Amino acid sequence: WTRLRSASEGTVWGPRMESRRWARDSIAAVAVELDFSQLHRLSAHEYHRILEAGGLDEDARVELLGGLLVAMSPKTRAHENAVAWLARWLMQAVDFDVFEVRVASPLTLGDSEPEPDLAVIALNAPRPYHPATATLIVEVGGSSLRRDLGTKTELYARAGVPEYWVLALDQRRLIVRREVRPDVGEYAQSIELDESALVSCAAVALPELAIADVLAAANA
Repeated sequence: WTRLRSASEGTVWGPRMESRRWARDSIAAVAVELDFSQLHRLSAHEYHRILEAGGLDEDARVELLGGLLVAMSPKTRAHENAVAWLARWLMQAVDFDVFEVRVASPLTLGDSEPEPDLAVIALNAPRPYHPATATLIVEVGGSSLRRDLGTKTELYARAGVPEYWVLALDQRRLIVRREVRPDVGEYAQSIELDESALVSCAAVALPELAIADVLAAANA
């Protein structure tokens, strides 16, 4: 059941909705009472064993970040349109004797396995399970923007990814991060470009990208 009726005294809820509310409230209570040091963090090996044993629903949209399973943001129409456009652009331009292009495919970065929207990966990149680095990563950020500019920036920097782009759909801008410093997990250079700009990639030989073209495709 969900909502049974709405009356002057308020909405009446059936068993299924009550169960969901109880689960949500219970999780919130546990989150308040525990600190992160009390959580068991999965190693990449443990995570792989769970996946290979069918321990996660195949429709579950989660990624491993710092040993924790984190729900991935919903894929909006604009997000998918932008990813599809960028994937075509990359596949038309990349030298496939040197690189491959992956879409929503995981990387194995220590105890994390993020799934970037797009990654250009050298064919000779180390692959402890999935590739352990990339030459260019592009994330299309909507509701995931805070994570893309925070946790994932550090992960990709520590993995030595030399160039990282975040397309912020709502803000209609592109954030470009370069001059990677893997030892401290950060990029020394961060450039924000508005929709009127053209951008060139320093790490991979690609044609100039008109940001307006990607945004137009996202909203098509």
